[in-house]
Amino acid sequence: MEIKRVDSQKFAASFGRINVFNTADFAQLNAGKCSQVHYLLFIDTKVRLGMILGERDQRLCSPFSSPFGGFVYNEEPRLEVLREAVDLLAEYLNASDCCEMTVTLPPMVYAQSFMAKVVAMFGRSQFELSHTDLNYHYDLSRFDNCEDYLSRNARKNLNRAKTVPFEFVRLNARDDAQVARAYEVIKANRESRGYPLRMSLDDVLRTIRIIDADFFVLTLDGVDVAAAQVFHVADGIAQVVYWGDVPGYGEMRPMNMLSYCLFEHYRNNGIKVLDIGPSTEHGEPNYGLCEFKENLGCEISLKHTFTLSI
Repeated sequence: MEIKRVDSQKFAASFGRINVFNTADFAQLNAGKCSQVHYLLFIDTKVRLGMILGERDQRLCSPFSSPFGGFVYNEEPRLEVLREAVDLLAEYLNASDCCEMTVTLPPMVYAQSFMAKVVAMFGRSQFELSHTDLNYHYDLSRFDNCEDYLSRNARKNLNRAKTVPFEFVRLNARDDAQVARAYEVIKANRESRGYPLRMSLDDVLRTIRIIDADFFVLTLDGVDVAAAQVFHVADGIAQVVYWGDVPGYGEMRPMNMLSYCLFEHYRNNGIKVLDIGPSTEHGEPNYGLCEFKENLGCEISLKHTFTLSI
């Protein structure tokens, strides 16, 4: 097997349905965030695997502007193919002008069997495990009995929220003004908590031209008190990119109501898993956020990052 560097069109033509963060379209949209993009195919008698890396500051990164990167494939490859592919990545770094490669894999829930094999093969290579993040997701088959999975405190908070006349509104993702409406709620939430907001409104608007996205607000007496931005990222999986409430309404538990409404909406629309995202940063937990998601009945899936330096 060999690695072949190709252009974005060749890479796109080599694969069918893959998660949106590992597509050539998404990489091209964000290509300005690195000095160059490396589109790699792993080929013997046919294309076995692919990977996209962004180069900046003498580092090759997969991803370079998304939650995760890693390998893509059409047919799940054999274990020995994965082992050879990981070794070829090390050779590719050695032959480049870069001194480090970092690969962050999708959470295990995206492809449990495949990701287990990939983690094992990275673990037997020159790469070192940099850190492991805790990624939370909600199995929507649980929703019909959702209260059975809530913590006692979360059940109390949801019951409190249900007494408040909230209105759950799905916005028109093709209307820039409505997208901005949800974005402003998220922005207010991040500013009040001192958290960074990595996507500007322009970033969001450009991204949803190539990714199916949903936007929601939770209103009370005509005021938007909470919002969510959700991407459809893989077959049967939607991801909460941002969600949050504005200051001053916490006692009414809008986030408990928003999460309940999102779970119900996506269950009713045939989604299997709602990815809520990580609650750790480089492996360091945000304990309050972890507790909140666990209290909602979310499950944990590991997200591994491997690094090789030369």
